[in-house]
Amino acid sequence: MDWQRMWRRGWQGGWLLASLMLGGSALADEPPTLTILTELWPPYVMRSDNGELVGADLELARAVLLQLGYRTEVRVLPWKRVLQQARLKQGDAVLDVFYIEARQQWLHYPEEPLSHSGEVLFYPADRRVKFEQLSDLKGLRIGVQADYAYSPDFLADKGVIRVAMTGDGNMIKQLHLMMAGRLDGVVLNERVGRYLLRTQGLQDQVLNGSRLLTDDNRNFLGFTRKPGHDQLAIQFSSALKAFKQTPAYQQLLARYHL
Repeated sequence: MDWQRMWRRGWQGGWLLASLMLGGSALADEPPTLTILTELWPPYVMRSDNGELVGADLELARAVLLQLGYRTEVRVLPWKRVLQQARLKQGDAVLDVFYIEARQQWLHYPEEPLSHSGEVLFYPADRRVKFEQLSDLKGLRIGVQADYAYSPDFLADKGVIRVAMTGDGNMIKQLHLMMAGRLDGVVLNERVGRYLLRTQGLQDQVLNGSRLLTDDNRNFLGFTRKPGHDQLAIQFSSALKAFKQTPAYQQLLARYHL
């Protein structure tokens, strides 16, 4: 083998080694990615006209996590599967999860919530439901969402016929079942329900009560119990509090009329 061939092979080998080292360095410099588990819950989590995932709480969580040095990917699933995957640590965080003490076994809750909003009863304007106490709902067919964190007394009341649904578009399906007379009312988050009614052209045909059917109306970004996520929840809470003091936060709320 002559010296030119040896030099050429040596140069190629050195170039390959340098490329691998630089590539490894580039990968090491990339910010880590967190997988957020959620369901569509407009205006907090929704799809834009071009199919992009947007929404007030989703954009808020992304902005704060970006400040902390994280990229995000979002996995949209029916709520029941969201909770199942969170228990199995098949994601890093759950968006807009209510606080339940038992969920602390598999979630780290930040101190600061993303937002506040509660569940209320929606009913047709021409079939009004007087709802001041739970006994008023006795014998009525009330649509609810499977695995949501409703008040224990509402879940335990045997007089209420609760019709649970889950899956894509289930809330809209329940509203149309209600308008068809197959349900007497539907329990939805107040802001989510009003948004969905506008999208279905039902805003003038449906009313909602003021009594809340949830005890804790804070919407959190809960972190799954992967190593280090306990500290991440603390860091996220502090950064979220600070972000809420900025003009960018007020602009975000204004975009979604919140």
